[in-house]
Amino acid sequence: MGFFMYDVVKKGDFSMKKYISILFVSAIVLSGVLFAPSASASASQKNSSQISAITGNHSFETANPVGYWKYKNIDTAILPEGEKESYFTFTANKGERLYVRSSTRSEYKGMSIEIYNKNKVLVSKGTEVINPDTALPFIYAITDAKENNEMFYVKVSRGSYTDDIYFTLSIYDRIKAGSETFAFSGAAENKGNTSLSPNGSDSTVLRLDLTKQTSIPKDAIVKRIGTAATQIPSQGNTRHCIMSEENKVWHRALANSSTQGNYDITLEDNLSVSSIWNFKYNTLATARSTMKNVKLKIDYEYDVTSQY
Repeated sequence: MGFFMYDVVKKGDFSMKKYISILFVSAIVLSGVLFAPSASASASQKNSSQISAITGNHSFETANPVGYWKYKNIDTAILPEGEKESYFTFTANKGERLYVRSSTRSEYKGMSIEIYNKNKVLVSKGTEVINPDTALPFIYAITDAKENNEMFYVKVSRGSYTDDIYFTLSIYDRIKAGSETFAFSGAAENKGNTSLSPNGSDSTVLRLDLTKQTSIPKDAIVKRIGTAATQIPSQGNTRHCIMSEENKVWHRALANSSTQGNYDITLEDNLSVSSIWNFKYNTLATARSTMKNVKLKIDYEYDVTSQY
């Protein structure tokens, strides 16, 4: 900095404005020398910004361990040129029904994903590309855990693509829940239990066709079902009844009520939501009555992969 000051004074052209300008320029030059990052620092910064990747897991024995599947973020995997397969392991607990997804790209022709059990026996295989025309195409395979801490292998194979393959693996619960309420048309009529039968008197039957209801997921199964209605006049000793034409079994509500009915229908009955449902009511009352505003509420489960 002293060199620039001496040069200006020597020429007799010194002014406060120029002096400040020279100081400012000199400070910039000096700061560049003192604070410029070293080559080693730049390399360290570059390395810290690199994304870790999974590689070298080309056999059952060298499978990359994911651990328990839930809430896991799995690094990007690389299947290098010359290697055909990439292996992983994960664990799941009894009752968990899962699907494992691998990202793919349009050029990765013939890429596949397979799941094996702990004995290295094939459980399922997927080759179909889902959402091929989107930014996130993928392939998948499915499995169900039969015991706690059950181990599975995943194998991703390259197909005909010969260069390095980059992909990400993700594991999801494939069973989802839903609930919808549907309305029957018309009103059910009951002439009354005039014969005083201990079995009561059944009403006329209302019919509800859900086979073409697009809001219901494909292959959705009934988990719980209930009905609600208005009876005129309201009577005691009245019970709702429901039947699916899938199995043609009438289910009586668990308790007497003119306004609602709950039933002993569970997932174990394996009843499809997309069915034709029939409703009637039974009463011990002797007077004539009607039931209108009949609604059917269905809680259900469905498999996400059935929607692909």
